[in-house]
Amino acid sequence: MDTPGTSSSSDKERMEAAETAITMLAQGKRNMVCGEIPNAVNQFQEACKVLAKAYGETAKECAEAYFYYGQSLLDLARMETGVLGNALQGEGEEEEEGEGDEEGEDEGETGGEGDTAEEGETAEEGDTAEESQEETEGGEKKENPDDISNLQLAWEMLELAKVIYLKEEDKKSKLKAAESFLKLGEISLETENYEQALSDFQECLKIQEAELEPDDRLLAETHYQLGLAHGFNKQYDESIDQYRKAIKVMEAKIGKLKKTVEDGTQGKGKEPQAADDPIKAAQQEIKDLEEILPDIRGKIEDMEEEKKNIDELKSITKDTLAAVASELKPAESSEPKKAASDISHLVRRKRKPEEESAEADTKKTRQEEGSGDTEKNGTANDKSESAMESDTKKKESMDVSEPPTAVAS
Repeated sequence: MDTPGTSSSSDKERMEAAETAITMLAQGKRNMVCGEIPNAVNQFQEACKVLAKAYGETAKECAEAYFYYGQSLLDLARMETGVLGNALQGEGEEEEEGEGDEEGEDEGETGGEGDTAEEGETAEEGDTAEESQEETEGGEKKENPDDISNLQLAWEMLELAKVIYLKEEDKKSKLKAAESFLKLGEISLETENYEQALSDFQECLKIQEAELEPDDRLLAETHYQLGLAHGFNKQYDESIDQYRKAIKVMEAKIGKLKKTVEDGTQGKGKEPQAADDPIKAAQQEIKDLEEILPDIRGKIEDMEEEKKNIDELKSITKDTLAAVASELKPAESSEPKKAASDISHLVRRKRKPEEESAEADTKKTRQEEGSGDTEKNGTANDKSESAMESDTKKKESMDVSEPPTAVAS
């Protein structure tokens, strides 16, 4: 059991941790606005450590720090991907320019390349030595299994924030849970896991529709993300539908803001507007929304074009297959097709004993008659052959005994 002094000390430490975390969170948010993403990541990371140590890793006090840490890691991963893509593109352009250089310039650079190569080898040897030393000190490990990508770490932090927010019942926590779902969906888009992205965006939309006004811009953003996910997943009709819903929300918001401006400007004349004047803010928001609308309409046109191309490709493929099938059909029909034969007459059926006995007697009688006819035919044939031999002998004897008759002159 904690003593009163211990409890007081613990509360004091938590208050100090909370104050430190609040300062770090503020600095991190400012760095994100200024585009200093790596600095923001470091600030949010430190805030997470301080709060987790003071309140526990799953405490609701940690949820905000987890969320912004995950969001900043997502932005950092996108930034690194963009830098890598630009570097690869620049490398390709440099190679193309290098191929077009004159031979004289190449020969002139030969000596310099030799010196550079030696320096490069020396630097590489130094780096290799340092890496070998690190591997020796840390053990023979070529790859640290504990190292995870920024996207993976971002997913883990946002997932943890989502779980904490979902435990709370207040509107603010529910909307933060929805925002966590939205960011998780964006990570799934980055990793091309479109089905998971659609699931996360749908969960986000479900919470927002229950807690927000129908013309809230957050709804438009979620519909837009759903349109992207459906488009990447080759679901063009669904993508177009989500983009149109985003436009509908934004147009409703513009109409509401215009009414606010109209009502607010009546009777005020040309008085100077303060920096935080709601009329000025509404006018600026109208301008922002009207600038976004053409981009979304362009997305709809892109999806319609993609769908048209896919339909044309399917039609061409279908026609090609039909043509191939028609060419193969005559060759197949030229070969005679053997009809299925009825072989039931070849199947020996089992007879009853009475039928088998009667058939055996009939067969025996036929065999006896046949043997008698054969003997008679044999005797007649023998007699015929003897008569033919006798006639032949007589003819031969007549030819020998009678000499030829002389012809009278």
